[in-house]
Amino acid sequence: MAVTASEKLQGQLTQVRNQLAGTAPIRRRQLTEALEALQQALQEVEVAEEELSQQNEELIVAREALEIERHRYQDLFDGAPVGYLVTDLAGAIRQVNQAAIVLLHRDEKALIGKPLPVFLHPEERGAFRTLLAEMKTQPARREVEISIHPQGAPARRVLVTVARDADEKAGEPATLRWVLQDVSERRAAEDALRESQERLRHSQRLEAIGRLAGSVAHSFNNLLAAIAFHSELLLDEGGSPRDVRRHAEEIQRAGERAAALARQLLVFSRKQALNPARLSLRELIEGMEPILRRLLGESIVLRLDLDPAAGLVYADLGQIEQVLLNLIANARDAMPDGGRLAVRTANTELAEGNELRLLPGSYVALTVADTGSGMTPEVLARVFEPFFTTKERGQGTGLGLSTVYGIVRQSGGDILAESAPDTGSTFTIFLPQAEAAPAEPELPPVERGAPSGSEVVLLVEDEDNIREPAVEILEAQGYTVLSAQNGAEALEVARRHRGPIHLMVTDVVMPHMNGSRLAETVHASRPEMQVLYISGYPEDAVARNGELEPRHRFLQKPFSPGVFLTTVREVLESDALSAGGSRQSHQG
Repeated sequence: MAVTASEKLQGQLTQVRNQLAGTAPIRRRQLTEALEALQQALQEVEVAEEELSQQNEELIVAREALEIERHRYQDLFDGAPVGYLVTDLAGAIRQVNQAAIVLLHRDEKALIGKPLPVFLHPEERGAFRTLLAEMKTQPARREVEISIHPQGAPARRVLVTVARDADEKAGEPATLRWVLQDVSERRAAEDALRESQERLRHSQRLEAIGRLAGSVAHSFNNLLAAIAFHSELLLDEGGSPRDVRRHAEEIQRAGERAAALARQLLVFSRKQALNPARLSLRELIEGMEPILRRLLGESIVLRLDLDPAAGLVYADLGQIEQVLLNLIANARDAMPDGGRLAVRTANTELAEGNELRLLPGSYVALTVADTGSGMTPEVLARVFEPFFTTKERGQGTGLGLSTVYGIVRQSGGDILAESAPDTGSTFTIFLPQAEAAPAEPELPPVERGAPSGSEVVLLVEDEDNIREPAVEILEAQGYTVLSAQNGAEALEVARRHRGPIHLMVTDVVMPHMNGSRLAETVHASRPEMQVLYISGYPEDAVARNGELEPRHRFLQKPFSPGVFLTTVREVLESDALSAGGSRQSHQG
């Protein structure tokens, strides 16, 4: 049994007392002082032993608590739903939890010591090594998204958070702690959502076309009737030159109105990327007025109050047209028994702290106000929610106003809806004003100094009623024209012609051989020949189908003779400039 320090002192104290009983007075006094000193030392030792005992108990308790925390941390580390890794500064794995084992598709023994970059896509390893180098000198927390390619398992998109270990000790190697969160399903869901939104937007365009189909057909029939009447009168040989010119001008105007209707339909039918530009809402609405009146019908009175001083906005033309059509159609459905609809534009200033989510500044306000049935507060609160509709089943998709809201917000603006039962509804759109663009010079008309030339032009067009007048227009301006109605005939014409062919004007979509393939074939023997594509399809639709060579010019039908001749001249002169001016060109 161990003897404590206090017991040793107690034995020494007893010996001193025994000696004290048989000693002289002087010696007794000395021993008494020594005895008192020993007694004091004994007390101090007993206090120290008690303190050490308490400290020992505290250390035992602390060690037990620390062990509990260590097990708790290990349980949290191993059972966490996201991957946890500990690596050295070079990225070699030292510790890994179960979620990371599953994510990396390896067992723990195979992972320990393995460099983390080996699990990444080869194209991302360089950037990852740069991240490791930065963590050595700049230990701030970083977050990146990487693609992990484990062996024998599909690739996963992983959101990685890395931080330098805050508990680094002197003399011990530094470590990095990593959190790996698998976001593959989230990214797939986001991609699916974007695709779904695009499909919904395209569906909404098609729905708008469906609503317009009847009224547009009516407008086209009216234009065709006008063309037929004036053509009949034009063929009457008894008419005066003044009457002939008047009928020809009416036919020309009818063609321009038909072309405008066709452009309206193309905007809504095609799936295209956004093409924002400076727009005048007043000019846009005035151009759409015939369609809007047809869409509303005769029972609804349309009133336009368009401020000529209203500024320009920067937005996509097709989307703003869709916004206006959706609002007009919504107002029409709210007035089944007829009513009044007002469309207004005006400049407005928004101050700091306005009720909209817009910065202070200058805006253009577009207001569409109807006298329809109105909305309750409950309906008004949900009016911009996707798929929310108060119409009967099969009568509406609930996408019209939500599409309007999305387009307006995407254009940097906001929309305000005001309504009450039996008082109608008012929708006000606020779009930021854009700076005015410099005025573009007008294209010269064909009658007044139309561009002329003396080059040889190969014209390929399968529509006789386009090819024949185009030949006449070109020949009237001095060009030598070789015409063909399809690709095979054009190849034969080009083969027989002994001289140069400076320009080929070809339709893009033709039977048996498209314009792009024709141009490629002719270029094999005539590499100096320029090409101008023409088509009734929009340029982006033709390009998506792989039927358009990007290095050549494109002109969409319908176009006026002046635009046609100007474009032909521009293409020829651009070729002359690139050839150092070796070709003669003329301007009439």
